[in-house]
Order: sequence, then structure tokens, then C-alpha cells
Amino acid sequence: MTQMHTGRRWSVDAFAAFWKKPDASRATEVLTEEVVGHWPRPIGDVRGPRDYVSVIATMLRVAPDFTVRVEEHASSGDLTFIRWVATMTGPDGKAEFGGCDRVRTRNGHVCENYVFCDHPFFAHVGDEIAGA
Repeated sequence: MTQMHTGRRWSVDAFAAFWKKPDASRATEVLTEEVVGHWPRPIGDVRGPRDYVSVIATMLRVAPDFTVRVEEHASSGDLTFIRWVATMTGPDGKAEFGGCDRVRTRNGHVCENYVFCDHPFFAHVGDEIAGA
């Protein structure tokens, strides 16, 4: 198991700082080579840091002002659960909505992430990825 960059480690504080001012090019710093992202439909599962970061980059193209604030979190072993609230201006206008991530880490780097959210924003992201 290799990491993209070993200098930075994932944490809830790092998650909060990243999403306060997201930059997709910085996302690979805390991902393993084997990372799997389970995104809301229609995006679905993505494997590897390139595809994982591509989803984040697309999110920021669809809503350049997309930010997340952490509302609460809990950890157990290598799993961390984060309840968050996102704010953004997207194709349907301004929105605020909540979701939850379940992040699995290995040696301080993200190896799996489930993103739970049913907001239509993710359908727009999926359409953009599919080239619709």
C-alpha cells in the first residue's frame, strides 16, 4: 500500500480545512494509490486517486463556491464519520444541504470514502462527468 504523498496525513481538521477552501489539486496529498470513493448516484464508485480527484474537480466546476463545514464527527478505529453541511451556488441557484462521509484510513491516508447525500447537486456532477 503506497501513499501519493507521505508528508500530509488525513484528519477531521484537515478535512474541514480542505473543504473550507477546496482545491482539487491538493486532494491527492492524503489519498492512497488504492483509494475507492463511493459517491452518490449517478456518480457511483471511482477507484484510484486520479478518478477520485476528478470528481472533486468536477464538483468545483459545477459549483465553484462549494464549501463544507463539519457539524460533528465520530471515530472508531480506522473509520471516521463526519456529518457536514455544504453551501454552494450551482445550476439550480444557491443551496445549503447536509450529508455524511464515512472515511476509512490506512497509515493516516484515505483508502476508502463513502459520501452519503441525496441532494440533486450530485446528479449535476454526474451529468458533467458523463459529458451530458
